[in-house]
Amino acid sequence: MKKLVAFLVVCVLVVGVVTFGSLARAEEPLKITFVTPLVAHPVWDVARAGFEDGARDFNFIGQYVGPQGIDPAEMVNQIEIALVSGVDGIITMPIAPEAMRPAFKKCEDAGVPVVFVGAEDDESTALAFIGTNEADLGRQGAKALMELMNGEPIKAHILQSTMDASFAIKARDGYLDALKDYSGGFEMVLNEPCNSDMMIAMEKYQNAFMAHPEINVAIGVCGEAGPAAAKVIKEMGLVGKITIIAIDDVEETMDFVKDGTIAGTMAQNFYKMGYLGGELLVDKIRNGNNPASFSNDSGCIFVTKDNFDTYTEALKK
Repeated sequence: MKKLVAFLVVCVLVVGVVTFGSLARAEEPLKITFVTPLVAHPVWDVARAGFEDGARDFNFIGQYVGPQGIDPAEMVNQIEIALVSGVDGIITMPIAPEAMRPAFKKCEDAGVPVVFVGAEDDESTALAFIGTNEADLGRQGAKALMELMNGEPIKAHILQSTMDASFAIKARDGYLDALKDYSGGFEMVLNEPCNSDMMIAMEKYQNAFMAHPEINVAIGVCGEAGPAAAKVIKEMGLVGKITIIAIDDVEETMDFVKDGTIAGTMAQNFYKMGYLGGELLVDKIRNGNNPASFSNDSGCIFVTKDNFDTYTEALKK
């Protein structure tokens, strides 16, 4: 009798599956590697969280690797290691396109699809791009800055990760394009790199503010810029004299936004970069589907004390 009941239960289950199509077979999970530009960084940790959630939702084994500091050569090394290991897909940022193009060509030759996040490279083959429209981020930041300055002349220091980082270049140029027609007048006093290093960023600001007391705006297009500028301004007694426009919504930056030391920050949606990157790769590898659009803007929003408590929901929309 027990055998008969067990047989009937199995039949019901099988018939139930067949009703919705053919009997499903469990597929071996894919292997996807995320080669990040910064393996232990609060901004990219958000992308990692999205990537890990994607691994759970879309059934792939995810490996998250990269250098501790900006190092394109090490990113290339990690891409090549992933290829040798038989990875099915790669997510990465072409932070230094010229140096990384040979590795992207190896991916293409091996038939391993690549999704770019955070920056694009028009000369390399990729399945899709997910990230902020860099120039638009700069224009939005510039618009907010002009409203804050209200006709006062702007003499700016612009800090970026490296001088050849494509994201930083495009974001900076977005600022410059929008600010060139500012009614109060605009001058870029200094444009420097900090290699995404907090101590270097603070040193750059200390030297800049001492050598150029006319600087009244600090624009950051790398995550360290905002908190580094805020710390230096507090140490030098310049609070209220220099307006800081930061980038990203890491905890330290947001603390300074909340207390008013940083006027505002351009928050990007890094979670979507990791999550959607995995989803697009799985759909391509499993089903042969190309994304509906190559370029997928993950979005950004200017965060101040006024929208501090509501911006995350607005960003999702």
